Amino acid sequence: MIADKDVIMHHDGTTAYLPGVQAAVLTETNTTRLFAEPDALPQPVEVKDLENPPAVVPWGESNDLPAALVKKVYKLPQMTSNMWFNIVASYGDGIKPVQVTFNEKDEKVIKPHTNKDVKKFFEENDIDGYLLEQLTDMHWFFNVFPRVVFNKEKGEARKIVEIHNREATFSRWSEMNPETYKIEYHYYYGYWGEKEPDGENRIILATPVLDNHNPVRHLRKIMKEDEGKDWKDRRNAFVIPVTFPTPGRNYYQKPYWYSIIESGWYDFAIKIPEFKSSVMKNQIALKYIVALAPNYFNEIFKREKITDEKKQLVRIKKEYADIKKFLKDSENAGKSIITMQKTDPKGQPYPMITITTVGNGKKEGGDYIEDSEEVSNIISYGMLVHPSLVGASPGKNTNISGTEARELFIMKQAMLKPFRDRILRPFYLIKAINGWPDDLHFVIPNLELTTLDKDKTGSVTKTSE
Repeated sequence: MIADKDVIMHHDGTTAYLPGVQAAVLTETNTTRLFAEPDALPQPVEVKDLENPPAVVPWGESNDLPAALVKKVYKLPQMTSNMWFNIVASYGDGIKPVQVTFNEKDEKVIKPHTNKDVKKFFEENDIDGYLLEQLTDMHWFFNVFPRVVFNKEKGEARKIVEIHNREATFSRWSEMNPETYKIEYHYYYGYWGEKEPDGENRIILATPVLDNHNPVRHLRKIMKEDEGKDWKDRRNAFVIPVTFPTPGRNYYQKPYWYSIIESGWYDFAIKIPEFKSSVMKNQIALKYIVALAPNYFNEIFKREKITDEKKQLVRIKKEYADIKKFLKDSENAGKSIITMQKTDPKGQPYPMITITTVGNGKKEGGDYIEDSEEVSNIISYGMLVHPSLVGASPGKNTNISGTEARELFIMKQAMLKPFRDRILRPFYLIKAINGWPDDLHFVIPNLELTTLDKDKTGSVTKTSE
């Protein structure tokens, strides 16, 4: 902290407390503009071992949306815990190969499959780790990028022997072929949207992409075209497009929970702990909260041509002192400060500074408790997680019974079935290409909590769906 009798300022100038007028000054985060509509135009790209590669389609305005989103979400425990809950609830008992038959009563009978080739495939691949990675990307981005790899041994029949997850943060699509309207390549790179690194780190890897609607037929066609070629000349790895579809998205889906950020609730939620922390650390009492636009000081620096960091901090402190002087003058009550006029992309003006009266200057022990409860509930609502399943919200919440919690968990698992079905899609492609048995199916069994009147240990049982 940088403090004197006029201003108590955070070392980076983003927040401050103004003694005498009892005002907290906060710089807004402005995540509502995180999602560009539409995404930026395709950009040329250099790809290893690929001549004249199609342009890469940026993910977000600066081609760094996944990384930027992760950074933002990790600042809010409500969002990270909800995301974590959705991932582990989707995991169930993991991916299981099962045999599905019907008895004389035409009832479905499900039991573990004993095929040796299937068992070997699961033994030689980290299926549990793959599932966690896929579920993580699916819940975060509604886009996953599974990659399957063929064997390369000479003399052996062609079959898929490996399955991997290409992390969504490092994945991008190539621009659609203008003639077929199909995505042909997946690009994998660790520095999208960042300053270009030197040397080998600049390598962008390209993998052919299977048809989104008919991946099995597409792969069979490719295998027929590759017949007779040396194994080194064959196309041996492919990415399968798997998404949870959302309206109007051709390349990267837009998860429904993003509305928490676009609506402004994220920005509001992130201010609450910052505000309460300032109150507790400095034992301050507040009459005003002054909210500054995210680019407030950048506009000042640009207008006054201030580039030196030390001089910028001095100018920030002066601005805080000017705000304090404005608030201290009783004749300014009810007036607003007009320092700069800005407009949004639609041409509408928006305030660069907002002053809100919050109280009479007396310290209150429960400041923002109700606001914190409200925003926690809205975040849980937006992420389809009942607050009682991940922890009680602050405030006067009533606890639910064990029966209610169990029923909520069962309902949640039922809602996760579409996610699981999409994750299992590549395994049915592998089944078709490798010629595995027709009665082979893949399931992610639910975990069902038993009641104490049925099992005194309250243990977990497995269901088949």
